[in-house]
Amino acid sequence: MAVPAVAQSGTELADKEVTVDGETESVYLEVTNTSGDALNYTVYGIADGLSTEVDSGTISSADENDTARQTFTADSEQYDSYRVVVTEDESDSDEESADNIEIGTTVNQSGGGGAFAGVGGSGLINPTNGLIAVVVLAVSYLAGLWDPVKERLGA
Repeated sequence: MAVPAVAQSGTELADKEVTVDGETESVYLEVTNTSGDALNYTVYGIADGLSTEVDSGTISSADENDTARQTFTADSEQYDSYRVVVTEDESDSDEESADNIEIGTTVNQSGGGGAFAGVGGSGLINPTNGLIAVVVLAVSYLAGLWDPVKERLGA
C-alpha cells in the first residue's frame, strides 16, 4: 500500500496490517525520499487478536530518489498477520516525512530443483523440453539435414 504524502503528516506516518499464510516469505517496509532524520518503525505480530512487538528500529532514504527497504521474516505458524507502524522521531525538534511509504508481503517462489531437475516444470530437463527436442530432431531428419551423418556412418 502506498501512503500518499498528504496523509503522512503528524507523528504517525503509516500504519498497515498485512495478513500472512504458508506462502508468505516476508513482510517488507519501503520508504522513498525521507526528509530530516530516520523514521522509526515498529512491527507487531498479531495472533488471535493479540499483538506482540517483534521488531523495531529506524529506516532512512535521505538521498534524492532513494528507496530503502527493510524486510522481516514472516512466521505464519505463530501469527495471522503483521502490523507495521511508521512514525517520525519525537526525540528531536524537526519533522520527518517521506514521499512514499509502502508496506506489503513477499510470497515464496516455488521453482525447481536446479538446472537438470524436472520438478515443478523448471530446469533444463523436463517433459516440455524433451518434446521440443524430439520434434526438432524429427523435422531435421525429414528435411534431410541428417543425410551427411547417415552417409558417414555407412547407412
